[in-house]
Amino acid sequence: MKDRGHAAVEFALAAGVLLLPVALVVLSFGPWLESRVVARAAAAEAARAAVVQLDHVAGVEMARFVVDTHGVDTESVRLGWCGSPPTRLGSPAGACPMLRGALVEARVELWVPVLVTPWGEIGGIWAGSSHSEPVDLYRSLP
Repeated sequence: MKDRGHAAVEFALAAGVLLLPVALVVLSFGPWLESRVVARAAAAEAARAAVVQLDHVAGVEMARFVVDTHGVDTESVRLGWCGSPPTRLGSPAGACPMLRGALVEARVELWVPVLVTPWGEIGGIWAGSSHSEPVDLYRSLP
C-alpha cells in the first residue's frame, strides 16, 4: 500500500480550499457592519439638520461631517433625498418639500470593499441606511 503520508497533504488542501474562504467572509463582515452603523448615523443627522435648517445643503454638510469624523472617504459616500436615487455627496440628489408636517427622508450609502489585501481591494458592496424626520407642524416658516 502506497497510501502513507497523504493525510498531511489532504489536510493542507482542505484548510486552503475550505477554511480560507470562510475566514475571509468572516473578516469582511466587520467592516460592512461598521459601514452600516456609520450610514445610519449619517442619514439620521443629515435628515435632522435639513429639517432644523429647512435646507438640504445643511443636511449634506452634516452627512459629510459624520463620515469624515468616522474616517470614511467622502468619495465612497452617496446621499439621496426623499426616495431619489443616491448620488455622490455635494451633487444634487432630489429635494423634499419643506412644508409643515412633511417627511424629509435621507438615504446614505457607503462603498465597502468585500476583501482588502495588501495589493488592493477586491470587489465591494453598498451598505446603506435611510432615516425620515418630520418638519414640525407648529414651526414658523419663512
